[in-house]
Amino acid sequence: MPNMLLDRKLKIMNIQPLHGLSHTHQPHATAPAECLIVTAGSTYLDIDAYACAVAMAELLRIKGHNAIAYSTATTNYSVCPSLSKDGQLQRSLPAEALEKKIGYVIVDVSDPDYIKDSVPLDQVIAVYDHHVGFESYWQERIGDSAHIEFIGAAATLIYREWKNAGLEEKIRPDTARLLIAAILDNTLNLTSSNTTAEDREVFEALCKLAAVDEKWCAAYFSEVQTSVEADLKNALFNDLKLLRDHEILPERIAQLCVWDADRLWNALPDIRAYFGAAKSWMINVIDIRHQCSYFVCDDLYHQTKIEKVFDVRFDRGVAKSPNPYLRKQILKKCMEFSMTPQKHLPDQGSC
Repeated sequence: MPNMLLDRKLKIMNIQPLHGLSHTHQPHATAPAECLIVTAGSTYLDIDAYACAVAMAELLRIKGHNAIAYSTATTNYSVCPSLSKDGQLQRSLPAEALEKKIGYVIVDVSDPDYIKDSVPLDQVIAVYDHHVGFESYWQERIGDSAHIEFIGAAATLIYREWKNAGLEEKIRPDTARLLIAAILDNTLNLTSSNTTAEDREVFEALCKLAAVDEKWCAAYFSEVQTSVEADLKNALFNDLKLLRDHEILPERIAQLCVWDADRLWNALPDIRAYFGAAKSWMINVIDIRHQCSYFVCDDLYHQTKIEKVFDVRFDRGVAKSPNPYLRKQILKKCMEFSMTPQKHLPDQGSC
């Protein structure tokens, strides 16, 4: 049934599946005459989204397809200058591409609300994401072309496509380094609880392809920290997630992943000034060196809820968790807590 759904989707778009390959492993395969746009969310691009778009478009081109990595979204601090190269990601579409029937491959995002303003949802032919929650939505529309798994990095899913095609040895070193950085960033240097065996295997394979060692990995995190400190305000607001009526968390959550969080605390008054008092907010500061997270939140109502879920205590607006948390893990833990019976959270009026 999923293969029939995919065939129907491709037929509607005048796109033919590539013969001799299974739909499960090659859901995105199309005739060379069509144009595939590989893109991500419309708000910002982190290193995972950037790397996935570049690597997937490269794979499709190697296989003979007309594919473009494209986005107008701002890159955040995790996309370091040493990794990004001219021509990797297009910021505008060539006129000839707009004259073709376009199919969209979406990477590192699957929430329709985050892509509908930049991508026609009925033209999406494949989705690769590690943020769960919208599996059913996409399964109903594109069947087995929806690859949504709770895994360390979306980059791991993209490398899987290269491996399934038997083309992993053809990954360019620059592209391999992008994927390596994406895995490092999304697994907190392979220490987060969402890191899978496949993430580790892919990381090792890519390091061999790109001749990358531990010194390179440390240098990446050092460059990230330098970028954050050089433009702290944009680092925060270019990695900001907006939540709608969340039971536990504030409406705005920023995230900083740095080597040493201690270097940021002197800037805390400036950070508070950036956000102001108009809306509730929280920052998840991930400390790679000390393998912990700091939650920064000044709203007493949300502090109480966060303390209950994560077993932490706020002191002057900062709570330290001995476990490092990615933002998606924070959201997942809150969702699991909300589904647990006999929870006791304060009412809105109690604080």
